[in-house]
Amino acid sequence: MQPALREWIKRIKDKPLPVLAHTADQLRRLNAADDSPVQRIVDVVEQDPGLTVQLLRYCNDGQANRLQREVASVQQAVMLVGTRKLNEMAMKLPLLHKSLQPPARDQVLRAYCRAYHAGMQAVAWARQRREMTPDEVFAASQLHFLGEFVLAMHAPDQLIETFRMRQEKNIASEEAQYLILGFTLDELSMAIAEAWHLPSLVMEALRAENANHPRGFGIMLAVQLARHAAIDWYSPKTNTLLKQAAEWLDVPLDKLIVQAHRLAVDIAHNNNYAGVLQTAALLIQDRQESVKAGEKKTEKPAEKHAEVCLMPQVSLLQDILNQLKQAIVLKQSSDEIIRLVLQGMHDGIGLNRIVFAKLDPDRRYLRASAIVGAENDPVFNRFHIRLNTPHLFVRMLDKSAAICINDGNRDQYWRMVPVEFQKLIGTNSFMAMSVFANGELVGMVYADRHTSDCQLDDVSYNYFKKVCNTLGQALQVLRQAS
Repeated sequence: MQPALREWIKRIKDKPLPVLAHTADQLRRLNAADDSPVQRIVDVVEQDPGLTVQLLRYCNDGQANRLQREVASVQQAVMLVGTRKLNEMAMKLPLLHKSLQPPARDQVLRAYCRAYHAGMQAVAWARQRREMTPDEVFAASQLHFLGEFVLAMHAPDQLIETFRMRQEKNIASEEAQYLILGFTLDELSMAIAEAWHLPSLVMEALRAENANHPRGFGIMLAVQLARHAAIDWYSPKTNTLLKQAAEWLDVPLDKLIVQAHRLAVDIAHNNNYAGVLQTAALLIQDRQESVKAGEKKTEKPAEKHAEVCLMPQVSLLQDILNQLKQAIVLKQSSDEIIRLVLQGMHDGIGLNRIVFAKLDPDRRYLRASAIVGAENDPVFNRFHIRLNTPHLFVRMLDKSAAICINDGNRDQYWRMVPVEFQKLIGTNSFMAMSVFANGELVGMVYADRHTSDCQLDDVSYNYFKKVCNTLGQALQVLRQAS
């Protein structure tokens, strides 16, 4: 774990999230009535991400959970603790409007609202897919925002700065977060989830490579839809997310859009989030602005260009290489070593998105098994390369080989890249290298700078090849030792 993340975990280890006053009042009334339906109590808790987190944290604590079975949904948790204990817990937690001052209070409330929206969209999709445990999907979607909750409480100015940088510099969310914080919000969420022993599905859905798993992909789509719809329901990014969800669920796009919009309107009727601009309010506003813009403009809008590109930091890269040597001595798993290497490429070489892809057992695809730097892009996170026809990547699987495509050689190599892969990555520059250990292919490393504005240079490419070679050597040592 990065030092900055360790400091945050130490800082917030025993500090609870605040609950909404409306939640505490509702639970008090329901607890006073002898015939309150359990599902009504569950609904009240689920509308309050702060209480949801605290309840699941309590139920998955070793002392509270004597059966040592994971509690992964609010419904399970309520049945376990009982309504009386739940009410006592809610009464002891700090109230959001009393314990926080602006801008922390406002940022937490907005984050809670987005988290509830994400949970509702995700559980609706899970039910459409006839999931056995849709309630677990709801909880995992809400808890995906853990890092944002905590940062909004304790460092709201930094959170606001990440939003501002993303907007003004036109860079990916995770890169803005990395530049301001030194880590991403998803990485902070993962660290908190591990420290608080939260359900495994929460952590699974925070790993980008798990976009290949249906439940993980649904959670990621819902989280990103909630975030982007809170900005603009009709932006290209929001439209892409809705299209991906429709294809994934195998339903007509117009039907899914209507469903998503109606759900946003239902959520807007929730009194817990009074004072927050709801996504439903943006539906009409965004549509009107979109129509007006279309009436005034027929020409293609000017393309925004990224103003910030990550660059190599040799000291960080050397530190990662030293950690890699130590990991070999300690005989850490190959998965841990691969993730360490990918993080080193991001932090040390300044590469934005890095993927380690492995061959399927039938050797028909290369599929992502680890991804760094693409937490907010569930479409890219379904990274795969089809190997059914001869192309650039197929040629790289026979022996260790590397390629860097940039402005200097694109005319020569771009036609050798599969068209479907070109669409997946959404940029025209990347580097890749096949990695071998003991003469056997173990996988391929892919990396890019996310945008065509940030081109790849020879210095970065040489560092990339060096680290890939070091990875191959490390995996070889591990294989020989096992």
